[in-house]
Order: sequence, then C-alpha cells, then structure tokens
Amino acid sequence: MEFKENEIYNVDCYKAIKDISDKSIDCIYTDIPYLYNQGGGGSSALGERTNKKRLELKSIENGIDFDILNDFVRVIKKINIFIWCSKLQIFDIMKYFLETLKDREIYFEILTWNKSNPTPTTNNSWLPDIEYCLYFREKGVIYNDGYELKSKWFESSANKRDKDRFEHPTIKPLELVQRHLLHTTQPNDLVLDCFMGSGTTAVACKNTGRKYIGFEISEKWYKVAKDRLNNITATGQQSFFTM
Repeated sequence: MEFKENEIYNVDCYKAIKDISDKSIDCIYTDIPYLYNQGGGGSSALGERTNKKRLELKSIENGIDFDILNDFVRVIKKINIFIWCSKLQIFDIMKYFLETLKDREIYFEILTWNKSNPTPTTNNSWLPDIEYCLYFREKGVIYNDGYELKSKWFESSANKRDKDRFEHPTIKPLELVQRHLLHTTQPNDLVLDCFMGSGTTAVACKNTGRKYIGFEISEKWYKVAKDRLNNITATGQQSFFTM
C-alpha cells in the first residue's frame, strides 16, 4: 500500500510500516502503548495465560512488539526519533538504540512532561507527575536554534481540556510536541507517527510546516484524529481555534 503525505490511516502499524520505503522519513514522533504493571503477569490463572502468550510471541515486550524498532531504523534517513513511554519501558528502548546500534554514533536525551496537578495516590507510592519521552539522534541531524526550544522539561497541568475535547486518556500537550519538532526538524520534513491516537503529532506538523504520515489501529481514535485536523472535537463540535 502506498501512503500519501499529510494523511492518517486506520491500519495496523506493524504491517503498514513494512510498505514504507527505506530511508524516506525525516523524523519519527510517537506515543507507544504504555506498560504499567511491574513484575510481569503474576501467578494467577490470567497471569499464567499472559506469560504463555508472551513466550509464544517472544518479541512482545513492555506494551509493544519491539520488532517495530527495526522498521523505525530502516525507514528513517538518520536516527531522529521521539518515543513517549512509561518508566518500565525506558531500559529496553535505551538498550535497543545504544547496544543494538552501537556501531552508529547515536546520542540520547530523556525529555519530561512535568504535571503541576497530578492525581492523588496512596501513601505507599510517588505521585504520577512525570511522563517520559526518549529522544535519539544520530550524528548529522541538525538542531534549530532558539533558547525557548531547547529545554528538556516542560511543565503544565494534566491537559484536562484536551482530554475533554478529544477523549483520549494519554493525549500530550500540543505546545510541547510542536516545540520538539521545531527544534529537531526542518520545514517540509516528513514525520511518521505509528501510534497516532488523537492526532496531536499531525496537528503539530500542520501548525509548524512539517509533513506527516500517521497510523492508528483504533477506528475511534482514527476518526477523532481526522476530525481534529478540521477543528472538530470528539463530540462533533466545531472550533475556530487550532486544536
């Protein structure tokens, strides 16, 4: 299947990315399915079935099939990749880029979104006030200047307004995504998002003069993302402001 620029597709990204040509993408920006449960599937009957399934699939680790990272590397011109992930996924993703690709000169940053109003927790846990984005860059990828673009952390509220508008539970701040793209990509660069969700990456590209291709397996989120590009919320309301 041939994918057009500036389009979102309701497809399985693990299959669809196989149809993208080698070294045709300038940047990958994606928010992968998170892993939240620490310690595996447990000893319950459900846990046993989960562990058995993991053994059968082998490559499924921490919320995603890590084989897709091989395709990320294949389709991108030079490593220029942002991956939002949970704390439990950081080690495996870092290990892939820094060990599997150790013959290439790759640098990394751990970027954070710090929430000023995290939800309360029990006494035996930390507040869920930080989300992590791993950024990998290969030598030769050019940064754009601008002091306001270079901070590795971003502080804001928990983005309730956007969650209400688009109903997606893990939506990221549009301002932050735009800042990341403005710092690390050039006008008309092509950005791939394999887990498009509510369409934040596509809107950020549209607002900053970048091109995009997006994959989203959920029909619900695919429709939300498509509507959002036309300033329509998940409830069908029209807005005259960038969303």
